[in-house]
Amino acid sequence: MADENFDIAIVGSGVGGLTATIAAKLAGMQPVLLEKREVIGGSSALSGGVLWLPNNPLMQRDGIADSRESALTYLANFVPEGDVCSTPARREAFVDAVAPLVELMQSQDIPLLRCDGYSDYYDMLPGGNATGRSLEAKVFNANRLGEWKKKFTSQNFPIPARASESAKLTLLGVSWEGRMKAAQVGLRAAWGKLSGQAIYSSGAALQGRLLEVALRLGCDIRVNAGLTGLETENGRVTGVHVTLDGRPETIRARRGVLISAGGFARNAAMRKQYQQEPISSDWTHANPGETGEAIEAMANAGAALGYMDESWWIPTFANPDVPEGSNQIMPELHKPHVVVVDHSGQRFVNESENYMAFGRACYARDKTVPAIPAWAVMDADHRKRYTFGFAMPGRVPKDWLKKGLAKQDNTIAGLARQCGIDPAALEATISRWNEMCETAVDEDFGKGSSTYNRYYGDPTNLPNPCMGPVAKPPYWAAPLQIGDVGTCGGAVTDEHARVLRPDGSAIDGLYASGNCAAPIAGPHYVGAGHSIGCSAIFGMLAARHMAA
Repeated sequence: MADENFDIAIVGSGVGGLTATIAAKLAGMQPVLLEKREVIGGSSALSGGVLWLPNNPLMQRDGIADSRESALTYLANFVPEGDVCSTPARREAFVDAVAPLVELMQSQDIPLLRCDGYSDYYDMLPGGNATGRSLEAKVFNANRLGEWKKKFTSQNFPIPARASESAKLTLLGVSWEGRMKAAQVGLRAAWGKLSGQAIYSSGAALQGRLLEVALRLGCDIRVNAGLTGLETENGRVTGVHVTLDGRPETIRARRGVLISAGGFARNAAMRKQYQQEPISSDWTHANPGETGEAIEAMANAGAALGYMDESWWIPTFANPDVPEGSNQIMPELHKPHVVVVDHSGQRFVNESENYMAFGRACYARDKTVPAIPAWAVMDADHRKRYTFGFAMPGRVPKDWLKKGLAKQDNTIAGLARQCGIDPAALEATISRWNEMCETAVDEDFGKGSSTYNRYYGDPTNLPNPCMGPVAKPPYWAAPLQIGDVGTCGGAVTDEHARVLRPDGSAIDGLYASGNCAAPIAGPHYVGAGHSIGCSAIFGMLAARHMAA
């Protein structure tokens, strides 16, 4: 095959890849975007589609207090001294690029909204922001993509709800606000069907809008273009080797190559090599294309790697009968009338902690007491009032009980025996919990003690929207595996997104963003949209650095 020549080759069509493609084109360069799957969008299209962007222009417009200094102070909470993955220069580059990224998107008519009230996940730490720093895109009619709609990742859940609407939707069983939000989203879905629109929301909306812009600008986009290696000359990366529609081809890139191809969540061998047990690629919610060969290609070129032992963990109800992505369990645990216990029947975590922290707590506990899976133990009040996975308020599907996916009993002791837990230990845990519910203060783990904790709580349950007794039979228990929305480790990069060697020198011509690059806050998820916010920022910075 004859070589093809471009200014930039971009591998991966998640938010970082699409943003870089647009930025490169606007900078007057000729980029090519290469996606190994048959559809565009990556794991970003399956996500909540939220971008964590501190001190962003929409906050400034609305008079929300934030600053560059506060954002840098907040990020510094999570980074140990001397961490090569997240230098001060890299964190500063991220914060300083927020306004340019928002301006880039708005200049291309991508409508962004503030996720008002969607607090930073550690809002109580120095620099934390309880009002929230996250943005999202408006819903999108995917029919606007024309023929490319067939080459775009479909919406992976049944209702066109934005990520910022999910908290209210989980309250449909207890408040008029929740019912009104459910009606609003239902009307949106009905109108889409009646008008023949394909209404996408969350990550699919953000990615659909970015793809629409890239197509309008005339960007060269290829699907079925799998990376097989990097082309190098005299230590400089000058292109990529791909299999394009089954044919080997070399694509040369005069300015450089950006790898934005996600992590290795679907690669069982790499997970076994780098990550702690128990682990399974079956528990991941990442897209099928996250198989790690892009990280291996960078490592073969001399890249240093960081945080390969971590993923973006999220508690997962292992239910094969629901659409993938619909069995993530997170708002449900913030609610009253539920606790999480290990196999000894003891609590070990703040149930309303963020999903990454929850997963890390399970792994830490599992080293001494089996806690993977953990057990979510709830009573009839929880099941009457709130959703759980794919189950609406007021029911647990009978199939769950038939297939052993969940347990039910009229006594705590009976429930414990079904789960293989010591009955006396679980009864003691529930008794302790119920006593603390009388004062609405979790003295053991602090459930409901921060703004983020309460974001998914029940505001009709006061004074602590996250605390309520587990006291009304029948009682339910569901096992929680520690799934993930992707791995978070990858190539070490600098403030320009250049890939670095172990000695700190840059590999000329090679850049990385997203889940194939090491994170800027270590193994911590600092706010809603942290990972794809970083991916978009460093995708843009990589393109602009190559343009310069």
